Amino acid sequence: MDPIITLKDGVEMVLIPEGEFIFGITDKELEDLYGRKAAVSRSREMFELPQEKIFLPNYYIDKYPVTNRQFRQFMRETKYRKRPTYFDSSIWGDPENPVVGINWEDATAYATWAGKHLPSEREWEKAARGPNGRLFPWGNEESKVICNCVESGLECTSKVGSFPLSKSFYGVEDMAGNVWEMTTDYWQNESRAMRGGCYITYEIFCRTTARWAPSDNELNKGPRWLGFRCTYVS
Repeated sequence: MDPIITLKDGVEMVLIPEGEFIFGITDKELEDLYGRKAAVSRSREMFELPQEKIFLPNYYIDKYPVTNRQFRQFMRETKYRKRPTYFDSSIWGDPENPVVGINWEDATAYATWAGKHLPSEREWEKAARGPNGRLFPWGNEESKVICNCVESGLECTSKVGSFPLSKSFYGVEDMAGNVWEMTTDYWQNESRAMRGGCYITYEIFCRTTARWAPSDNELNKGPRWLGFRCTYVS
């Protein structure tokens, strides 16, 4: 299989080779991250899945989140009428910034047009952490300025690829910070789970294992911090 491919939307996709990977996090790792045992049970209940080893076959994932430029191409070619909330904003609407102000329905429509699908949490996490269980895409230590999170001080989305030092083991970028990314799985059996943190997330919550979900009210408003990337199985 080719290590890099492009499909209908012209987006560069990276091969994630088949094999086992570490999915989820242990209580000991959570305790080490927070520095206190009391935080472990709440984090486990709210954000984190228990650790296990999982095998996934070969698949491809977009190197970057889908941008405004790419979403505009999809709208033009399909005559999709639901316009992203911040499409024309001077702050959020830069062609190379992640598209925001959308929901799972919009993202799924794009993915279907492109011949792809939204990632499962397992697909997303393997691409982010590699085969050796990294807690952040770049390694196991926080860095404060290596991704677009609270500590970087940007307070808005950034052009995809602006933080190349944050790339994952497989060379996938922007998987920590910038925008939360949609998956097909459910968080607490209600809303769909999102991964990766965003520009208003502290870096400790931009971990490869951390998960969250927007409320229906937030989705209806078209959040400025929620985007997506796609996966593909040949």
